[in-house]
Amino acid sequence: MAIWQFRLILIPEKILLEKYDVLPLEVPMELAEDYPWWSDVQPPAGFEQQIDGILPRTDSWSSSMRMWGHKEGHDAYVSYVDESMKTIEEIAFRIDARAISADLVREICLLSRKLGCVLMTAEYELLAPDEAMVLTAVNDSTARKFVVDPVSTLQNLDHEKFQKRVDYFMNAENEKKNPPATE
Repeated sequence: MAIWQFRLILIPEKILLEKYDVLPLEVPMELAEDYPWWSDVQPPAGFEQQIDGILPRTDSWSSSMRMWGHKEGHDAYVSYVDESMKTIEEIAFRIDARAISADLVREICLLSRKLGCVLMTAEYELLAPDEAMVLTAVNDSTARKFVVDPVSTLQNLDHEKFQKRVDYFMNAENEKKNPPATE
């Protein structure tokens, strides 16, 4: 993901409401990254055709993923649990903050509402699929700040928060390679 891209992950609202009584404003990083949001609910078959109407389909680098758009601009992907591409693992869009498109935001919100989802940002904040709310979040994002003033944005990044994420992902990767011994 490029720093000028604003990521939105579609999370089934039903699953969030099962975990929380009311929708939280944000989700803890560990839960956001590790929880199988789509394991107990799946979108209707053929929903990918709706994404075809939003962005052009492109070749995927993974046999268990479909991709749309342009990797350096607006894009989308659907990842599946395996190569059969029958069970969804994640649905996400990335908005190019260099050329914010209200039409794209509208289409993402429409799809999200059709699928009964809320939108989670890269900061693990939850947004209703509301165009004004999403456009405000994009315009207030690090991605947009980088487009406007890259040097200042990079200097003002929360390095402690960034290091926490790096450590989390490195530990997760190490645990995959070296699972704890069982007795």
